[in-house]
Amino acid sequence: LKVGAVCNACPRPDIPEDFPDVDFSMIDEYIEGTHISHWFLKFMASEGWDEDKMNDLLAENEYGTGMLYYHVFRTFDVIIVTPKETRDKLRYGSIQRIVSVMKSTVPVLVEVQGAAFEHFVDGYEYPCVYSKEGDKYPSLEEALNKLKDVSARKKCQEVGLRIAEDFDPDVMVKQLLNTLGYHGDFEC
Repeated sequence: LKVGAVCNACPRPDIPEDFPDVDFSMIDEYIEGTHISHWFLKFMASEGWDEDKMNDLLAENEYGTGMLYYHVFRTFDVIIVTPKETRDKLRYGSIQRIVSVMKSTVPVLVEVQGAAFEHFVDGYEYPCVYSKEGDKYPSLEEALNKLKDVSARKKCQEVGLRIAEDFDPDVMVKQLLNTLGYHGDFEC
């Protein structure tokens, strides 16, 4: 099982080096460079990428940077998303990283820590979670063992794509307009 984590100054998941049948890679943008163009080729050259191909994609208005992340995410079987561990991030943290990975169609294993992540996964009944606490949610080891099964990853993928639809820009704009009192059909 090829497992990855891509984030900026996030804690490394506690996966033992000798965990059976799991190959884990961490890309910490704080160390590698905060813009994907600083580190993309280091991890993607073996996949046939070169600087010209990367720059061509970055120059595209429609895809650009997001598509580079898509290609990185797609090299893994599972991506782990951990919360940033500051008090405010745990309480009010952004679920943007979770949804961004879900949009890539790669199964996401979410570490449930803090109110924001817990509310998100519980509200959507998202099945691919773990917790260091181990009370309400499985441990990281239990979750990884479960995700070795293709059908479990497929379930994460299916639920994740349904969740990602709720965060589509058109859907969010329509929700905002309805909140502001505009009703009816909108073309976004």
